Amino acid sequence: MGKAVDNPAQQFHYIKNRIKMLNQVVETMDEEISEDDFDRLLDMIGQLHQKMERFKKDWNGS
Repeated sequence: MGKAVDNPAQQFHYIKNRIKMLNQVVETMDEEISEDDFDRLLDMIGQLHQKMERFKKDWNGS
């Protein structure tokens, strides 16, 4: 899929790229999105949140 991100700088770069990608997805949608589109966005945000929590644990040595 992609190379592993195993240090804080790489992890933060990964997060920044994911946020940019999420913004691009949102920008392509019009204001009247479907419930399915909304659910997909919610899922993407949830996945990003999980990844950030994992990185946070890595940074704290947990």
